[in-house]
Amino acid sequence: MKTALTATILLTLLACSNKSEKTEAAKDTIQVVRGSGPDGKLQSLSYEQRQGKHLYGKYCTVCHGTEGKGDGFNAFNLDPKPRDFTDARYMNALSDERLLETIGQGGRGVNKSVLMPSWGGRLTNIERTYVAAFIRHFGKGNE
Repeated sequence: MKTALTATILLTLLACSNKSEKTEAAKDTIQVVRGSGPDGKLQSLSYEQRQGKHLYGKYCTVCHGTEGKGDGFNAFNLDPKPRDFTDARYMNALSDERLLETIGQGGRGVNKSVLMPSWGGRLTNIERTYVAAFIRHFGKGNE
């Protein structure tokens, strides 16, 4: 909530300031959208990843966890456990098409866990692409 308020204030200042002030405000805004990677370094998220982060938080976090480690609140109740997206070796072996197929059809549709729901009826193609882009960022620091 505090981050959203900070971003709103920065964007308001950006809109009301002159050109030199806009440059400084833009730098601050970029820092607001950055996240901390697994190695503790700041990572900048693309537009697609930021959109995916929002959707991931709404639909995926409860099982896969906020950091993508498969340790979400509901993971305790699931067998098999949700996928750990920070496993760079496994995630890099997956094609984008396979990742989108899994999100759209759910676990049952791709011969994985039947406990993962199908999001194809809920998320549009572009939203699934955004979620996949955000999921891909989890393994970037672990290569």
